[in-house]
Amino acid sequence: MLKIVRSTTTQSNPQFTPFERNEGESNTAWGERAVLDMKAGGPDAWTYVVLLGGSDTLAFRVRVAQSHLRHDMLPSFWSESILVRLASATLKNAEALHVPLHQPEGPAFAARVNGVVARPLTDFDDTSRFPNIAVIALPVAQDKVVDKVASFEQSRATLDALEHVLRWLAYAWGAARTPNPLHDNYGLPSTCMIETVCAAANFDLTPGLESRASCPEAIWAAANYWHEYFEKFNGREPIGRFYTPHTYPIVEPSAAPAPSPVASPAPKRKAKK
Repeated sequence: MLKIVRSTTTQSNPQFTPFERNEGESNTAWGERAVLDMKAGGPDAWTYVVLLGGSDTLAFRVRVAQSHLRHDMLPSFWSESILVRLASATLKNAEALHVPLHQPEGPAFAARVNGVVARPLTDFDDTSRFPNIAVIALPVAQDKVVDKVASFEQSRATLDALEHVLRWLAYAWGAARTPNPLHDNYGLPSTCMIETVCAAANFDLTPGLESRASCPEAIWAAANYWHEYFEKFNGREPIGRFYTPHTYPIVEPSAAPAPSPVASPAPKRKAKK
């Protein structure tokens, strides 16, 4: 298990609830409905983060690695985290800012932008590739957070996201006997980017965990169980919706049945003389 500070809250965030996906609905269409249902508001007061859980082998490796942040040691629902740049109070024309593990992926050489890629949010629409999804509204204005991304792109001395990329790819590919990066405080690069820019905007995204060791599971846990902390220090708790149909078929053995009582042999009678 990783050394983390766990929330003392016993009740999960009532503003972070499951939300079903309609048949044939894309992730963006689901997200649009989810945001409307949340009634959180636009980017003037909120910053939106999306968590995704992939179904391929790389996602499997990433999700299992994060099991060390869970008390039940089960794989995480999540393999990707995205900072969303909204143009308005809807997801129409929204842009995704993230640090993908597959580098270089953007138009710029990865080292020039610390691995950050900006792309249409619709690039993540495929529900077979990304079956799990969550959208979380953080109580901090979008501009305060997103404006820090440009600084992050030029600040590899602060957090070298590409070093994190290489660690995670080596682990996922089984290269050079690389251990789980989380055990060496190397978080998933995209989440570390989000964590860093939130911290620069004076918003603590994942209380109880070092920012350079952050990962989607940490955001999930914070939105679920640190809501009282956010309400105390930021005025209100995060709001979110999620849909997690994809899990791995882990079956625990049932408790062993109590042994059947063994009948004692009847005492032998002595023969009469």
